[in-house]
Amino acid sequence: MGVVTRSKSKRRQLEEEAEASGGEQDDVDLISRLPDDVLGDVITLLPAEDGARTQILSRRWLPLWRSAPLNLEATIHPARLGVKENPAAAILGAHGGPARRLSLTWLGRSDEAPALDNLLRSPSLDNLREFGLRYGTVVFSARPYKAPPPPPSMFRFSPTLRVLSVFARACNLDFPRIDADFPHLEQVTLRSVIIAESTLHGMLSRCPALQSLMLHYNVGYRRLRISSSTLRSLGVTATGSKDPMGKLEQVIIDSAPLLERLIPDGRSCCLQIRIIQAPKLKILRYSDDGIPAATIMVFKEMELLSLTNAMRTVKILALNTVPTLDVVINLLQCFPCVEKLHIMVFTRGRFRNAPRYVSLECLDAHLKVVQLTLYRGKRSEVNLVRFFLLNARMLESMKFIVDRAKCDDDWIASQHKKLQLDIRASQGARFAFEPQRQTFSCVPMEQIHNLELDDPFDGSRTYRYDFSWL
Repeated sequence: MGVVTRSKSKRRQLEEEAEASGGEQDDVDLISRLPDDVLGDVITLLPAEDGARTQILSRRWLPLWRSAPLNLEATIHPARLGVKENPAAAILGAHGGPARRLSLTWLGRSDEAPALDNLLRSPSLDNLREFGLRYGTVVFSARPYKAPPPPPSMFRFSPTLRVLSVFARACNLDFPRIDADFPHLEQVTLRSVIIAESTLHGMLSRCPALQSLMLHYNVGYRRLRISSSTLRSLGVTATGSKDPMGKLEQVIIDSAPLLERLIPDGRSCCLQIRIIQAPKLKILRYSDDGIPAATIMVFKEMELLSLTNAMRTVKILALNTVPTLDVVINLLQCFPCVEKLHIMVFTRGRFRNAPRYVSLECLDAHLKVVQLTLYRGKRSEVNLVRFFLLNARMLESMKFIVDRAKCDDDWIASQHKKLQLDIRASQGARFAFEPQRQTFSCVPMEQIHNLELDDPFDGSRTYRYDFSWL
């Protein structure tokens, strides 16, 4: 006996209706026959203006936009609006239904902040799940622009928020003290804001569902202490120069049982990272002047002073600088189970007289993939590559990410000869030279929050960068 599924029954019904109407099957508007909740999800995925335009498709679509959760992106410049209505407020008023996501770029002065506060008090935003607030560049005088602080109404979303992002650019933004709880907040991004250490830690302590955290170029705190039972991904960037309000100097992972990624930005100078408890850490990045290390590992100026334990959970390691071969060897001793190694090779590293053979667990049993980004074929880089070729016995692939202008057949052929790729410890290893697809070396912010991405350092991927907010 055959079994008729619900989807097959529905399809057969549509076909019979089409035949009964005397029309061809290709002329049937099958999309409009979908349930309201499915069509609502489709509309929600569209930009606000495109979603509103669906009302003209047919009577079937007319009421759907007003009932579908709204995703709204808007730029607000009060000085240019004059007596005109705020466009974001107009859309919210016309929609009348609930909003799921709101992304605002604010170009107003401090004395215009009430307009922003009033907008965020719209009843349509009562159950908002995602909120992003960007302060853009506004120049009114020679003095640094003082942005208005995030309005108090922003924190009324705390019971329902899943995603929160606050950016500032070319202005000073004081983040207020927060007493609200964020029971469902999973993703937080704070970028170029002034926030006190007590305020930051207090906010994080009230995020029991937090999974990813990005702190980029903020000031006001010197120490970041992480104690979270849910956090899986952490990205941090310290300012490159001293700041009278205090810049980030130390990150301490006190207790993070689910933390899988720790990614300090490659430009974070003199940032000390100490790991006390992170049993699932598997993706790690090493910055310029400080090195992430377990609390019983003590480093000074990139030199390993003592080592009584190794972090065997780390499988993907990214090195932003490799000044000497000794540093590379020390790192591979610290992280003996690394399977994928990413190296930025635009550094001042020197690798003369590299030893022909070094016995390390990582090289003998685990290292499978090596990727060198911004490879140029200099002598020091060739020596580094030869070190891995002669010692990585389990190597499966080595990828060279090269300047697009250089990456032609003749140059690649010359590198094959220079690197002596036929002389290697792993005979099954493959080699690939690929043109660089992005011009910025740091991991994009969206990759910090993309928990489905296995390897955020993979340079062969095409990333979308938002340079306007750097």
